[in-house]
Amino acid sequence: MTRIPTRRRALRTLGAGLLAGLAGCGAGGESTDGGVTATPPGSPALDVTGEWPSHRYDATNAAVAAGGAGLTEIQTYWILDAGGPPVVADGALYNWATRNRRATRNRRATAFTRRNPATAEAVGRTSVAHDGVTGAPTVTGDGVYGTTFERAYRFDAAGDAVRWRGPAMPGVESPPTVAGGVVYVRTGGAEGTDPHLRALDAATGETRWRHGTAGQLAPPVAVANDTVYLADGDGLHALDATNGGHERWHRTLPDARSSTPVVADGTVYVVAAGGVVAFDAATGAERWRALGDADVDGAPVVASDAVHVSGDDRLVSLDPADGSTTVAFAERGRPVARRGDTLYAVDSATLRAFDVTDGSQRWSYGTGSAQREDTIVRGIDGVAPVEGGVYVAAADGLHGVGPARQT
Repeated sequence: MTRIPTRRRALRTLGAGLLAGLAGCGAGGESTDGGVTATPPGSPALDVTGEWPSHRYDATNAAVAAGGAGLTEIQTYWILDAGGPPVVADGALYNWATRNRRATRNRRATAFTRRNPATAEAVGRTSVAHDGVTGAPTVTGDGVYGTTFERAYRFDAAGDAVRWRGPAMPGVESPPTVAGGVVYVRTGGAEGTDPHLRALDAATGETRWRHGTAGQLAPPVAVANDTVYLADGDGLHALDATNGGHERWHRTLPDARSSTPVVADGTVYVVAAGGVVAFDAATGAERWRALGDADVDGAPVVASDAVHVSGDDRLVSLDPADGSTTVAFAERGRPVARRGDTLYAVDSATLRAFDVTDGSQRWSYGTGSAQREDTIVRGIDGVAPVEGGVYVAAADGLHGVGPARQT
C-alpha cells in the first residue's frame, strides 16, 4: 500500500521547506559542504540561454522543456547566499530572498529579487512582506507572480514594482499557477480562513471566483485547455476555468490530497493510494494505474514519450499509453525536471542527471549543509535547468552549475 502522506511529508514534496538528513555524492560527481557565506556576483560567470519560467516549467506541471539539451559534464561555477528557488525568463533570474537567510521563516523580511542569471547579482529588489514565502515565482509575459503564506503578488518583470497584492488568504503553501490571464492560488486554511482555491485576475489581482476544497493540504493545481485540475481530500476535480470554477467531473481517490496533478497530451496524472493514476483529461475516464504497491515520491515528470516517476526508491519511466515500465534508471531519485533527453532527479541533498533513453546516470552533484538556528539541515529545495547551466537551490546556498571548463 502507498504510505498515507502526512502534512509534513506533503509540504516537503511541495518544496515548502528544506530537507533534513544526510546525502552523499555519487561516482563522477561534484560535492560541496559547509556553510556558504559568499555573496553575489558569482565567478566565473555562467553562459546560459533558454528559460525555466516556473517551478514546474508551465501551468501543466509537466516539468519538461522539450527543446534543447541538458548538461553532460559539469562543474561548480559558484555557490552563493543569494535567495531561494529560482526561475529564469527573458534574460533574468527571479527568486525570493531574505535579509537574514539563516533565520527562521517566521516574520522575516522578504524581498522579490531580479538577478543577472550569469552571476546571480541582484539588479532589482522589492520588499513585500514579513510572513515567509512559498517556493519559486512564476513568470508569464510582462508579469512575475509569487506567493507568501498570506497572499499572492504581481510584480513588473523589469520594473521591480508591485503591481498588485491579492486578498489575504492565510495558509498558502505552494507557488501560484498562471494560465489564460488568471492566477490560481490555494490555501490549506488558517486563522479563520477555510481551505479553498482562488482564481485571481492576472491584470488586477481581483478575485474572479473561488472553490472550496477538502483538507488542510494545498498543492498546486494544473491548468490545460480551460480546465483546472485540483487534488484534495475528496480526490481529483476538473473545474471549468471559464465558468466560475464549475465542476466538470470528479473522481474519488484515496490519499490524493497531497498530489500535484500533471497534464500532458490529453491525460491527467495524479498520485494516490493506487500509485500513479492516469485519467482522460476531458472526460475523467480512468486509463491506467501503475506502481500501486509502491510509495510514490512526488509528482511525475511527464514528456510525450515517458512518465518519469519514483516509487519505493526506484526511478522508472512508464509508457504514457498503458503505464508499463519501459526504463529502470541506474540510481534512485525523485524526478523534478527534464530538458531534452536529460532527466534531473533529487536524492536528498544530491542532484542526479540521467539519460532518458537508457536510464544511465550522466553525473551527480552533492550539496552541503547549513545551520538553521540549532539545527543542521541538508537538502535541495529547487532545480531550474536552462541551456548551458543548472541552478540548484540547496540548504547551503544557490548553486550555479555549468559545463566542465577546459583547463
